[in-house]
Amino acid sequence: MIGKQIKGRSFSKLLNYLFGKDGASLIGSNMEETTPHGLAAEFRFCQQLNPRVSRSVYHASLSLPYTEHLENDTWHDIAQKYLQAMGFDMNQYVVVRHSDRDHDHAHIVASRVRLDGTTVSDSWDYRRSEAAIRQLEQDYGLQSLHSNQEKISRSPTTGEQRLLARTGEESIRVQLQRSLDQATQSPITMPQLIGQLQQNGISVRIRDRQPGEITGISYELNGIAFSGTHLGKAYTFQGLQRYRRVNYDSHRDAELIKKLVEQPVNSSTTSEIDADSLVQVSNIEEIQRDDNAAKHRKKSKLSKHRQRELEL
Repeated sequence: MIGKQIKGRSFSKLLNYLFGKDGASLIGSNMEETTPHGLAAEFRFCQQLNPRVSRSVYHASLSLPYTEHLENDTWHDIAQKYLQAMGFDMNQYVVVRHSDRDHDHAHIVASRVRLDGTTVSDSWDYRRSEAAIRQLEQDYGLQSLHSNQEKISRSPTTGEQRLLARTGEESIRVQLQRSLDQATQSPITMPQLIGQLQQNGISVRIRDRQPGEITGISYELNGIAFSGTHLGKAYTFQGLQRYRRVNYDSHRDAELIKKLVEQPVNSSTTSEIDADSLVQVSNIEEIQRDDNAAKHRKKSKLSKHRQRELEL
């Protein structure tokens, strides 16, 4: 089983997306409402118990390999046990099952604000999620995909594990892996991914054999750079497309990517990526506006130059 999780701000956008998929079905909940609009309103009502929490939306997806399939009741049981393991013991939640892909999978939407106003901690949540999934695989006799994941993502070295134990801080390499994992949990194009990374303080560089043919990618955070290969083959330029399903079209994206990587990155180095902004890359639009403005200025200068020639 593969689990992915992310924290966001908008219940309504997430619920509209999940329920809008063909074949989507609500298979479990502890709430009264059953529609995206009604559920979002019910979530927001509880959200007011602790308005200081900016990212109160918790979204987790659990996926099985192509060879396995579960009944709705079993999926609901697994979702409940997963939430319990993640600390959601007194929280609103819904479970939505999708049938739009070949592999069996379900989505969990929960409020990080408990019914008593306290908040579910996100400390070590990725490690806790892995442990919870491994236990669920044993409990339900499911195939473990842990080893497959390790092959496409390099595991922390001994030195990185010691750093984490000593300081509680992840290495730059692990931070980069986590940022890329978070950014690619929803459908995204290659320019959008690069824009998201830049907004979170990560500089991206590309290597091209010839114009339009990108052959490599590297990432830099806090002055420390790693090639995609050193992060794992899921983070190479080809690996992002194959394993993370990042959409790339050379005719559509190559020039835009080239302009993006020349832009200065945001000074912010926040590690969380807002799920609601995954499809909004503002600096891409700014680049396009600047490009159009530059073409207009160039055209205007040429017109003035020709006018002077006619006057002479």
